[in-house]
Amino acid sequence: MIINIELPFFPGFYETDLENSDTSYWAIKEELEYLQNDCDTPCKALTEDDLEFRYEDYEKDVRENWAAYWKKNAPEIVLSMDNVTMWSPRYYNFDHDRLYADIELADNWQDEMRHFIALNYDWLKDRIENDWTSYDGFMSFMSNDIDEWGDYLFKEQDCRYISTMLGYMMYRENKDIISDLVMYALDDICANSYVELTEEGEAKIEAGIEDGSVKVYDPDQLSIDFQE
Repeated sequence: MIINIELPFFPGFYETDLENSDTSYWAIKEELEYLQNDCDTPCKALTEDDLEFRYEDYEKDVRENWAAYWKKNAPEIVLSMDNVTMWSPRYYNFDHDRLYADIELADNWQDEMRHFIALNYDWLKDRIENDWTSYDGFMSFMSNDIDEWGDYLFKEQDCRYISTMLGYMMYRENKDIISDLVMYALDDICANSYVELTEEGEAKIEAGIEDGSVKVYDPDQLSIDFQE
């Protein structure tokens, strides 16, 4: 069976461990220092306004890493995953970014899920009641009674309940799954590499080379003759 679900545990990109106000700040600051002092043609005239952070590219690479690791740690009944997309709210006051994907479930997914529920009934009973009971500031649109979940999971095959139960299965297997997903998503990501010069910044560097304020050395002038 192929079903489109929200991937559990994705924290989004607004003031989270994946991206916050410091992400671009430090990336730009460090890249600026490099361009002012350490690169082949340093330019002291550059400022932070001459650099920009490629948010779209950064977020794309991070969420692809995150989704790949989610699939790697998903229950065995998840055979494949495709068409990963991100939905973002217009405002982040009440919601966050969400990842959706088409997943293929094994033919025996219902048996395996029933078995998991039976083995973890008491834990799930408390968890579902805590997670899905409405309170002031939170309106739950899912049942908080585990005994009602069977109909939503196996008769109606409601994607919200299937998604949530897969999350419970992953969390029960690894209580650090949330932090592990974030750590892997950022593992080979260097934020500095997503910083680039604006047109104004490129013009400053070009002008610096042309007017001689940036010294370019002739390799032949760097040779040293040692006297015998």
